[in-house]
Amino acid sequence: MSTIFGTGICALFGSSRHLVIGPNNTTVLLVQSATAAILYKYYPGLPDPMKGQIALQVMAALLLFVGLFQILSGVFKMGRVIQFASIPVVIGYILGSSFAISLEQLYNLIGIETVGEQVTLFEKMHDFVRHINDIHPPTALVGVVSLTVLFALRKIKLVVPASLAMILIVTPLVYLFHLQDIQDHTGRTLSIIGDQGRIEAVVPSLQLPIFEIRLLDSLLPVAFAIALISMLETTSIAKSVAANSGQRLRVNQELFGLGAANFFLAFFGALPASGSISRTQVNYESGGKTRFAAVFSAIFVAIAVAFFGTLIQYIPLSVLAALIMATAMRAVDRKQLGLCLRATHSDAFVLIMTFLSCIFFSLHIAFYIGVVLSIVLYLRKAASPEVIEYVYDEVTEELRPSLPSEKQLKKKIRIVNIEGELFFGAVDIFQSALKAIAEDDEDTRVFIIRLKHVRDIDATAATALKQLCDYLRKSGRYLVVASIPPSVWRVLENSRLVDYIGKDNLYLFDEQNPALSIEKALERAWLLASSVKAAPNGHLKVVDERIKLAPAKSKNFLTRILQAFKGRFF
Repeated sequence: MSTIFGTGICALFGSSRHLVIGPNNTTVLLVQSATAAILYKYYPGLPDPMKGQIALQVMAALLLFVGLFQILSGVFKMGRVIQFASIPVVIGYILGSSFAISLEQLYNLIGIETVGEQVTLFEKMHDFVRHINDIHPPTALVGVVSLTVLFALRKIKLVVPASLAMILIVTPLVYLFHLQDIQDHTGRTLSIIGDQGRIEAVVPSLQLPIFEIRLLDSLLPVAFAIALISMLETTSIAKSVAANSGQRLRVNQELFGLGAANFFLAFFGALPASGSISRTQVNYESGGKTRFAAVFSAIFVAIAVAFFGTLIQYIPLSVLAALIMATAMRAVDRKQLGLCLRATHSDAFVLIMTFLSCIFFSLHIAFYIGVVLSIVLYLRKAASPEVIEYVYDEVTEELRPSLPSEKQLKKKIRIVNIEGELFFGAVDIFQSALKAIAEDDEDTRVFIIRLKHVRDIDATAATALKQLCDYLRKSGRYLVVASIPPSVWRVLENSRLVDYIGKDNLYLFDEQNPALSIEKALERAWLLASSVKAAPNGHLKVVDERIKLAPAKSKNFLTRILQAFKGRFF
């Protein structure tokens, strides 16, 4: 259903000419796990036929919210929101979900019946160990054979998928040897898919989602997590193909198309749809030129399902469990996993903590724990602006970072270079560093702050800048701000700091003449420093990201006296 109608709807409403969506290993596993948890929590003790119907309604409600989140993301142009879930969070979450799904399917693989509610993976492991003696031998035999055949077929290059070949081999053998009729000492027999509810037809029938207020606490967090992961996968696949085809992709329209597909599928009991890298790549390599290539592929799939769909109900559950377990084992890209573990300590920490959270907490809570950790670690890095003191070297005529021995020297003018984010989280470090420099040398008359590489200044940082200005004024000193980016200038202007500090002490950065701003700031500083009789003989220019004072025309003695006189009294 998802492959047929989901692909067609997404292609019609999306923007990518090659994207093909359908049931995705990751999202399908998450939906299955979330649906099972809700059934255990809110509908315990139901007979299998009724439990199957409720499961479809719960899944439909979950998919409905997934579609709504994605549609709203596209309509309100919130495509950038998906960046809050970093790759280590997604990899750790998928890894934990794969373990959870594998353990849950292990019950079906060897014929252990689940008893009671197990919310976390840790509880499921404990319950599995306690019931290890309840194995159903025929079920376990079929499950182990299915896994063995599947792994063997994957090593052989076949025309058909290995999973389909495994089902076509094992299922007839089960009925050939009448394994479905063997009973154990409790009278249990091999379970088949048809026991969960007979598949009457492949034509879609209306499946209304279940609407119960008590389910919202469990549905909404999981739906948001699934929607976010689905958007991440789909946009990354669409962007990778668009980079090869040269198409200009509209991410928000792609999210709207994905959401429209999932919203429609929610009313027909379908699985969630997400981007498929293999089907998308085949579509591109096969020469697909328009979005109707995906539409025609959906039509061809519908024809195949119409002839062979009803045979699914005869597949043993242990065969399906083997297929899901093998799929879950391959859900995580090992190269991406290794890259995240090796890239930085922060990435490795976020990945590991997200995975551990999947074990000891419910899956949707684990996802948000990973997102929060990722954001906190980013803010920790962003909240550490680099504060470096610069000096003017009269020998080399360069403005360069000061040496450790030069920091203790008394200077009339100090130049401090600021780099990084100057939002509320970084203000304390910024303010304490500047005050420490200002308090170390009371002989300094003028402080020049260079803001060329400063980003994201806010009201808190503007207040800190005002407080620094007040602190210097009380001690009879001056503040000059140089190389101000346009975005920072707008904040200073809106907060009225331009008038408070004084326009004569503020110098906007000029892209065409990078050294002009700091040159004017130095000239202003020489005039403000009462004990300095003349400005340096020259003008500034940028050389390899360093600011150099280049020689200019010499000034006579009378001109220097007039400049000193002007600086002192005017």
